[in-house]
Amino acid sequence: MSRGFGRARWVALEAGLGAAAAGVAVGGAAGGALIGGGAVTLAGALLRRRGRWADQLVTARLRQDTRQPAPAGDPDPEHPGGAPYGGGPPDLARTLLPALDITAVTDRNGPPVGVLADGRGHAAVLAFPGGTVPSLPVDLIAYALTEDPARPAAAQVLVEQFGVPPWDFHYRYQPTVAYRQLPSEGRPVAVRAHLVLRYEPLDAPEAAARRGGGAVGGRAAVVAALARLRARLAAQGMPSRPLGPEETAALLRQTGDATGEGRALPGSWAGKAATHCTMTVPVAAAADWARLITALGGCTADRVVTAATLTHDDGIRVRTAVRLVSTVAQHAAAERDRLIRTGTVGPPAADQRAGLLATLPLAHPARSVWEAAGLVPSGAAR
Repeated sequence: MSRGFGRARWVALEAGLGAAAAGVAVGGAAGGALIGGGAVTLAGALLRRRGRWADQLVTARLRQDTRQPAPAGDPDPEHPGGAPYGGGPPDLARTLLPALDITAVTDRNGPPVGVLADGRGHAAVLAFPGGTVPSLPVDLIAYALTEDPARPAAAQVLVEQFGVPPWDFHYRYQPTVAYRQLPSEGRPVAVRAHLVLRYEPLDAPEAAARRGGGAVGGRAAVVAALARLRARLAAQGMPSRPLGPEETAALLRQTGDATGEGRALPGSWAGKAATHCTMTVPVAAAADWARLITALGGCTADRVVTAATLTHDDGIRVRTAVRLVSTVAQHAAAERDRLIRTGTVGPPAADQRAGLLATLPLAHPARSVWEAAGLVPSGAAR
């Protein structure tokens, strides 16, 4: 280790002195915090022990701690074949589906994959590169639903378009006021997209049985099917990567709502943190999907979530829903009414709770459990 002052140490010294000086000038509790932070920075930059700088000793100790092996323990009998993931305050997804669980499942092709389970089926998620909007790969998904050995029950393409943060509505924050006045040409600030593949044991029990049966077999089946679909997408110029358990949990929280509190109203869901308005949209082909995503690019809601869920009964069926999210209820309602008036979207979902589920990364079943079990013809029970 160097005994002299390097450039980084000089910068730390200047930062510590600056923070301490600012604390003296500010005074009060905030000033005391600045003085304390400056003192800690100066101590790390100047103190030495046994010929080494204090910051180097702390860094070495942290590295040593992170290299310690995790304590051994018995595997969780409820999640054999993978480590469970959960905890934290209930978000919107866990409120709507209390049985929701996320498990890390070993994947021979790479890191562990996060597999969702909602008490009826299992789902795993592929992420497309940031900023890209995928086409609706109807033919590829139809092949996966009909020809894949695991016989997946559904697939979902989910696109989030992010608008300008609503700070100008809440606080008259001038930078966002100015940003809204720029000629955006109907483009969102940011875009991200995912593909969700869902497997249900009721549809194909033999796929789980071949992999050990039960929940273990179901999770393994959907991970294997996801890997095959990912390879077919890559061959068509659509690269993607599977999400791990932590990423999957974060996606659920972010696409839904950070809090689980809320109630359904006519045409919207009134959450504690935001208002959600879900509408249905007829999408029959990839061209319809492209037009819809382009038209939604000019929406000024905080966030627009568009989900197309594909199933295969007597043919491929596409069910599409659009959800507007805004921390200002009036803004969400105004944008909903504008999109309906211009014909961009259809009417609000009659059941806003079902609309929320349709726009979460679950590929939530569009068929009733009676249809899935084959007890009634498809479309007979709703």
